[in-house]
Amino acid sequence: MKKGYIDTLEGQVHYRIEGCGEPLLLLHKAGFSSDEFTDMLPFLGKNYRAIAMDMLGYGNTELPRQELEFDDYVQNIIHFLDAMKIDKADIAGHLLGSSFAVEIAATHPERVNKLILWDAIYLTPEVRKETQEQYQGEHMELKPDGSHLFKLWKSKGPKAPDNLQTVQRSVVEYLKSSLGAATGVSHRALFTYDIAPKLSKIKCPTLLLCSRGPLFDRQGAIKKLIPTCRIKILESNGSFLFWEKPEEIAQVFNAFFK
Repeated sequence: MKKGYIDTLEGQVHYRIEGCGEPLLLLHKAGFSSDEFTDMLPFLGKNYRAIAMDMLGYGNTELPRQELEFDDYVQNIIHFLDAMKIDKADIAGHLLGSSFAVEIAATHPERVNKLILWDAIYLTPEVRKETQEQYQGEHMELKPDGSHLFKLWKSKGPKAPDNLQTVQRSVVEYLKSSLGAATGVSHRALFTYDIAPKLSKIKCPTLLLCSRGPLFDRQGAIKKLIPTCRIKILESNGSFLFWEKPEEIAQVFNAFFK
């Protein structure tokens, strides 16, 4: 696996890349970065030129000073593809990344070959408004005694997690997201986005990959709106499947994109 930076109109974007062949763009969830896909890349790189980018404010991609709108993230992803000289790619997005993937597939269909939406976010307008308000003050407040770090640790896993290294890894990822500021900014942008009218515009082959979590009940509604969609339920559950079972998830990706 190689790492690199590339210039876009919004500034330098950091990415990880593995393999050669047809391009596969991986879009991470909020609070993480391209490191979400680090353990999957060796398996994906056997068949594709698999590229995981750090979206604006996450990982080693800086957060612009101005408050970002939803379209700002989408435009940066398009600019990243342009800078990488990729005209068309398979795209897989997880949670936050899935919403950006939906918008790209709906408004730039010429750029997308096939699409995976992993735990896609489809909320009612009322829930979107309530959730957006929750993230108005999400940016982590630093405390002299370091208690903000303990609070973050407690939020990332159960009281007796099976793998403390995984919890620690997720905490580091959150801290790298501009000390949590990027998560708040991207969520405020996300929950202004009305995904419903965009789903029916997706024409490329699409896989809804879902686990039995809080978003599971809404996946059926998404499937009805995407004419070219099929659904696969993950029997394994957990917040860190991309690290805990990377080969299993990569096999699902490979099977669909083939």
